Amino acid sequence: MPLLQQSVPVGSTTELQVRRKIFLSIALTRVGHLDQAERIILEAESQCPEGSLQAEVWGAQGVIDITAGKFDDAERVLQASLENSRRSGKQFLQTEALLNLSAVALREEHYEDALARSTAASALARLIGSKLEIEKSAGNIGWVYYKTGDFPRSLASYKEAEQQAAELGSTIDEVHWLNNAGLSEYQMGDFGAARPFYERSLELGQSIQNLELILDAHVDLGFLLLRLNDQNAAEIHVREASRLAALGGNQRAALEPALLDALLLDARGHWQGAMEELLKLEKQASAVPSLQWEAENNLARIYSANRRAADADLWFRRSIETFQRQRSSLTSVESTLPFLANGTDLYDGYMKHLIDEHRPDEALNVIDESRAESLADGLRLSRTEQKGRIQRSLNPRSIATRLHATILVYSLRPKVSYLWVITPKRREFHQIAGSETIVPLIQLHTKMILASKDLLSQPTSPGRSLYNELVQPAQSLIKTGSKIFIVGDEALNGLNFETLQTPGKDSHYWIEDVTITNAKSLQLLSIRGGREQRFADKRILVMGDPVYRKDEYAELLHAATEIKEVASHFSSEHRTVLTGVQASPEAYRLSEAGQFAYIHFVAHATANMTSPLDSAVVLSTNHDDATVYKLYAREILKQDLHADLVTLSACYGSGLRNYSGEGLVGLAWAFLRAGSHHVIGAMWEVSDVSTPVLMDRLYGELARGSQPDAALRSAKLSLIHSDGVFRKPLYWAPFQLYSGA
Repeated sequence: MPLLQQSVPVGSTTELQVRRKIFLSIALTRVGHLDQAERIILEAESQCPEGSLQAEVWGAQGVIDITAGKFDDAERVLQASLENSRRSGKQFLQTEALLNLSAVALREEHYEDALARSTAASALARLIGSKLEIEKSAGNIGWVYYKTGDFPRSLASYKEAEQQAAELGSTIDEVHWLNNAGLSEYQMGDFGAARPFYERSLELGQSIQNLELILDAHVDLGFLLLRLNDQNAAEIHVREASRLAALGGNQRAALEPALLDALLLDARGHWQGAMEELLKLEKQASAVPSLQWEAENNLARIYSANRRAADADLWFRRSIETFQRQRSSLTSVESTLPFLANGTDLYDGYMKHLIDEHRPDEALNVIDESRAESLADGLRLSRTEQKGRIQRSLNPRSIATRLHATILVYSLRPKVSYLWVITPKRREFHQIAGSETIVPLIQLHTKMILASKDLLSQPTSPGRSLYNELVQPAQSLIKTGSKIFIVGDEALNGLNFETLQTPGKDSHYWIEDVTITNAKSLQLLSIRGGREQRFADKRILVMGDPVYRKDEYAELLHAATEIKEVASHFSSEHRTVLTGVQASPEAYRLSEAGQFAYIHFVAHATANMTSPLDSAVVLSTNHDDATVYKLYAREILKQDLHADLVTLSACYGSGLRNYSGEGLVGLAWAFLRAGSHHVIGAMWEVSDVSTPVLMDRLYGELARGSQPDAALRSAKLSLIHSDGVFRKPLYWAPFQLYSGA
């Protein structure tokens, strides 16, 4: 600033005089002197000749407007800057305008616009080799991931951007990405990892005297310390955040400090004051949905704690309605899939309130409202009531009656979890062990299966403990031979309930007693019977035994045998078999897959943890392009299916990434969302030797008229009752049956 405040030499060009004022206005903005910055940039605009320099002036004006919270003004002036730079062919200025426009979209919580703008900026930056803009784009894309609830991906993006910023010497960006990396760690529950990010961010922000960044760091440290119940330390940051927000004169920037102040009052038992602050904030935050639903949710929580049930109901519903309105603004599956992570506390808080009020039936409706929404969106299924309102017409017993089944709905939570048992005649509610008990048992149980243990020969096993915790409370309502639908969540999505062992001397796998299907929600089950259409002409599409490139994927030695045996259960006119070079992604796209009752893949598959829609069935290369040989989950979504059953005879077909409300997302989920009624997917690596035996028995049962659940159970029992090694769960348990609509 001392350099920029000096006048340029007499006789300097108008361009030099204007550019000095552009830089000075930005410097003034960074230290919070917005009035002075506004005056300087208006002077620059009045002096500026027509041409590309105008784009720079408008870009600086946009930065000032963003900092002042004037997002409509920022959008207008930055769009003008973008248009000017396009006309003049200034690609760097286009990149800057796009980045600032993405920042506007993020602050207005228009996440998909922000992602499109940041992605376009990144492409331009790479084209012209601008490392600084590449770094900024990576950070902004991380911000989109964070705001849409994809915290693992946001953390990875922030760490990459922070490292790039440090290497480039861009301290201001380094502070941004450090702070946001801390936010991602916080959301994932690692408070110890979040704190150093915040503290380093505060230190660097103070070193460059950047008011906005210092404020952000104080706000985030305040939230963290309140979460750790260190009220005195939190108060220091709350007060400083409030002071800085008032100093900057930005009303939008004062909203988070106001929420912090209310939470501090609540933590100290000053409920009345906290509610007054939250009521004011709820009105002021109408343009910031994420803050509005936080205010509403905290109001509900305080009313609930004070036994004001009716007021708590009102505000819990409002918070969920606000959340759902924001969710409905998203259109891409990449955005909607992780978004529920932002609202988990809303649904969980309301569920717990209703349970505490001895209203478990209503609590079941609430928790089901949060499940399988992205799946239902893809199937174009309408909700029974307007989106965002808790369903009141859901009748679980009628669903169980129509399915001739018992439904077990779980909600896995710390300290205490919940189980609803639904039969055609009764409905029961149970409180069961918390996740700190259940999750380690699941992990140990899975570890033993993958180690090829014969679980029935073990005197004690986690499978018996899991049965006692998860099934025993419902046992009195479950008859031998029952059909069971499991609607689970969290770690339960990675558990095969068939492998649990019953108690007593004659302990056996639960699959011996019941037929199990995994379902995503009661809502989907409620319309399952109505939408299910059986093909009169039972046709099958079999794809597999592809030609793989050397040294990339191992040859599947028994794939040809499996394909031959599966196909043999259908007449020649009822089967389409694509193998070798014919088994390509393009061949699937051209197959009119929607006409088949059954679709069966025999191939390698990949499961992508970071981006599950990049999971793929690995097929033969395309004739025209040798690099195209994967059928991606995102491509599967584009073709409507009506199959009774899609079978993925491949490793990790169930997926690896667990999303709040959606469960495991991967290839199996993609086929369900495309319209398949049932999908069989594998949770881990499968044997190329035992799988053909299992699949032959499966399709033999289907050919005799069995439904997919009964057919898969029969096939598994044939292995369990065999004398060889295939009786172990390692060989039959990876395959799970998933039910769609």
